[in-house]
Amino acid sequence: MATVLGQNPYVERRTGERRRVAAAFAQKEGFEGLRVSWGGVWGGVLVTLGSLMLLTALGVAVGMTAMDPARADMNRLAAVATIWGAASFLAALFFGGFAATRIGMIYDRATGIFEGALVWVMSLLVLGVFAGSGIGLLPDVTFDLTQSRTAAWVGVAAMVLSLATTLAGAMSGRRGAALRAGRERP
Repeated sequence: MATVLGQNPYVERRTGERRRVAAAFAQKEGFEGLRVSWGGVWGGVLVTLGSLMLLTALGVAVGMTAMDPARADMNRLAAVATIWGAASFLAALFFGGFAATRIGMIYDRATGIFEGALVWVMSLLVLGVFAGSGIGLLPDVTFDLTQSRTAAWVGVAAMVLSLATTLAGAMSGRRGAALRAGRERP
């Protein structure tokens, strides 16, 4: 079918005209469209996962070194592990968003935001699959509805905070690339 359409001079003339009009509109209006780099997104996801593994291993090593087995307080240990886990997750998402816009050579803000959001979504999906693969190993858990409501709102706040962190990383990486390319002033 491509050869039939390719031989028709009218089709060639119309295709060239469409390209010319689109290019003129893009130059006149400054509209380039979103050019999301999926290589950058997957690179950001891999950087997120790698940073998370590295920071988790660091937290385990420091925690095991600092812990005194004779006087181990499990509540304090759980609180410190939770804080370290949350901080390392946010740092890993920031690094992933930063790497995605740098790898994808993203200069404009809109594409940087979308690329950061895609890194966030893909990272959560991959981490959800990893977490879900071990869900059968958990002991029986009962839910108290009053505490579940609080946990649900804390979960929503954590999701919004993690998205904001990823977008901040993506904007930071995009801005540095745009400054170096001369597309933005300091």
